[in-house]
Amino acid sequence: MTNPGRLIILGAGGHAKVVAELRAIGWHITGFLAPADERGEENLGAPILGDGVDLSADSSWLELNDLFPAIGKGDIRWREFIRLAAAGARVPSLIHPAAIVSPSAQIDAGAVIMAGAILQADCVIGSAAIINTGAQVDHDCRVGAGAMIAPGAVLCGNVHVGDHAFIGAGAVIVPDIRVGRSAFVGAGTVVATHLPDSSYLKATRRTSQFPVME
Repeated sequence: MTNPGRLIILGAGGHAKVVAELRAIGWHITGFLAPADERGEENLGAPILGDGVDLSADSSWLELNDLFPAIGKGDIRWREFIRLAAAGARVPSLIHPAAIVSPSAQIDAGAVIMAGAILQADCVIGSAAIINTGAQVDHDCRVGAGAMIAPGAVLCGNVHVGDHAFIGAGAVIVPDIRVGRSAFVGAGTVVATHLPDSSYLKATRRTSQFPVME
């Protein structure tokens, strides 16, 4: 996590609102960049600066501010993270002050750790990943780039979640399980078997045995 400074947020939806509340740890929210159909005049007291299509439209955006892709939809968030990196923007990782994060955890650029989340020893959170409200990531877990761990989900020890995977709210992944790249795990599901890439596991309260393939 970089030291708090000036931050421009890409996006102006619900996820962007939550990220903006990181002003509580000292970030000054310069404003938001969002398409016209997603915004009004202001968002949580900070101005809308433009649509963000042309990052060179105002040279001060890159010179004076860090930029952060605060977009809930994973494919768009990843695309915007790559675009920011290509433009030479400074993209921090962000940690809510109410999260509990082990000193040995690694959090890559563009990742955000939300309020009440717990990250235990030697876990790794990839670029542009979201560890959402109240999620738990236990020791030695790996969460891939662009992945989403939804509110209240639990990754037990040594779980590996692939790039761009989605773990639904309240899901539980038991120890030593591998969840493949771009896999989807429905809310409330207990996962006790490895899931291949691009698998789709419907929401259930019962322990899963076989993933449903799209």
